[in-house]
Amino acid sequence: MKKNITYIFIFVFSAILFSCNDDFLEKAPLDELTDANFWESELQVKNAANGCYWTLIGKDMMINISEGLSDNALWYTLSGWRQVGSGLYGSDFSTLDSRYKDAYKQLRRCNYFLANYKRAEGVVDTKKLDQYAGEVRFLRAFIYYYLTCFWGDVPFITEPLPPGDDRLFDARTSRSEIVDFMLEELDAAAKTLPRYIEPATTSFGRISGAAAKAMESRVALQNERWTVAKAACEALMPGGEYAYHELYTTGRPNQDYFDLFTFEGRASRKANNKEAILSYVYNFDLPSPTRHNLSRELQVPDQIIRFNATKSMVDSYLCTDGLPIEKSKLYKGDGTYTPAYSAYDSVFVNRDPRLKQSFVYPGYDKWYGKVDGRGTTNAAEDASKTNVFRSPKFNNDGKGAVTYTGYYIRKYCEPSKVPLYNQDDNDIIFIRYGEVLLNYAEAMFNLSSLDQDVIDKTINKLRDRVGMKKMILTELQSNGLDLKTELQRERRVELFMEGHRWYDLMRWKQGYELGVDKSETPERQEKGIMKGIRKDYAYDPAVFTATTKFDDKGFLIFDDSRVFSSPKNYLFSLPYRQMELNPNLKPNNPGWE
Repeated sequence: MKKNITYIFIFVFSAILFSCNDDFLEKAPLDELTDANFWESELQVKNAANGCYWTLIGKDMMINISEGLSDNALWYTLSGWRQVGSGLYGSDFSTLDSRYKDAYKQLRRCNYFLANYKRAEGVVDTKKLDQYAGEVRFLRAFIYYYLTCFWGDVPFITEPLPPGDDRLFDARTSRSEIVDFMLEELDAAAKTLPRYIEPATTSFGRISGAAAKAMESRVALQNERWTVAKAACEALMPGGEYAYHELYTTGRPNQDYFDLFTFEGRASRKANNKEAILSYVYNFDLPSPTRHNLSRELQVPDQIIRFNATKSMVDSYLCTDGLPIEKSKLYKGDGTYTPAYSAYDSVFVNRDPRLKQSFVYPGYDKWYGKVDGRGTTNAAEDASKTNVFRSPKFNNDGKGAVTYTGYYIRKYCEPSKVPLYNQDDNDIIFIRYGEVLLNYAEAMFNLSSLDQDVIDKTINKLRDRVGMKKMILTELQSNGLDLKTELQRERRVELFMEGHRWYDLMRWKQGYELGVDKSETPERQEKGIMKGIRKDYAYDPAVFTATTKFDDKGFLIFDDSRVFSSPKNYLFSLPYRQMELNPNLKPNNPGWE
């Protein structure tokens, strides 16, 4: 199968497109490429558009950055985006400066393309030209979405300004105005793009009209434009103008959700996966392929795993009776149930099936993280030989995957790639139909239009895929459950490890989940402490050192240093270096002055 998009932009084209041609009186040589003769074939236009796909930056954007900001699965060391998410950084933090600069470099590429692509009119079919322009308009909106989520008001540039142009030093434009622009751009782009891109084709990975409408729903939802979000979702749902995508299912409720994120279901190769609307497809068959390292990072066989899932994440999964663990009589993970081999198993008993499809559980038989928490004394229990996992490992002796919280992530882990370094070419999904259904449910809730029919069309479609008990509004009420809370729970569970959690918490004004906010109640302050399993759920609790912290109920404390200050931490600090270069960016965001 041929690679769908050449994401690595050819250097000669990069030099032509993104530099200035000062000597405009000199006639361009006919035997070499210059800016003057570049836009003369569809291949050249396509390569220029491909160069703008750098915006997506694959796994880094959706997982390393987005999950690293959240309280779902913390990076193993306090660095980079985990540090930003913890609130423990200043305006001179290099991670934010780099992201800010990269965003504007990406914008310049997009703006340059959109200012020049029509030079190919008469040479390239107009419909094709408009399609490439639609892709780049999507990518420009994609960049501005993250810029406005991170910093709110930002410099708003829609043309390729030359160095030294006074407009490069303009003040920031309001987030609301940029959101208006994004929504208009995405709607317009959708009309010029193919309605959808079929999976397992050479075009899969390119941007479609469906992707533009789905991104429109995301932008609208994040910015509380509920009516726009509703309409964008409806355009993708049955009967809508862009309807094509559907939930991936093969009739195997205990496997399909997991398979959606592995080689078994990846849409770049599997024609039956119509759920993925836009994915980053890696160059798995080129002489110099691009790959990532996610599978190994999740269960790295001889070190500390990179993503450490929190107790609050695992606790968010309902029991099979549709009740949360604090209300369900089916929940066994409260210390009252002890299987023969480990009380750790009790956490996974009688839970939403997505828990076992997202996390490694006792009895999991495709374990390639080598030795688990039981060690190697008994050959029958040596997980490095049996590949059967039973208990988390906390002793960092180089013999097996070590967890800081007691949990290992299974979602997005291709077992065959765990032993290999940087050899994972699995798709990274940016947008899928499951998100559209959740966006629609939330928009309808905020429009006071969420009824059982909408729940059945959205939440219960997702639950049916895994064989989970349906959400019934009357049952929620009779059990004293809050509908908004349950919608938020569903979103967290379904979209785990897909880069949505931090943005959701910002939209819901629930920053206290990310760190201790001293202005909040003691109960909410407790939520900001990142925890793991109970001490007595370890195979040998003596493995913990004297410095390991536990709360008064025996739960492991992974990180109690995170802070969140409202309203300060709802936006990032503008990078100090950028404010030095352009004083018109000031004042800084609230709380960062």
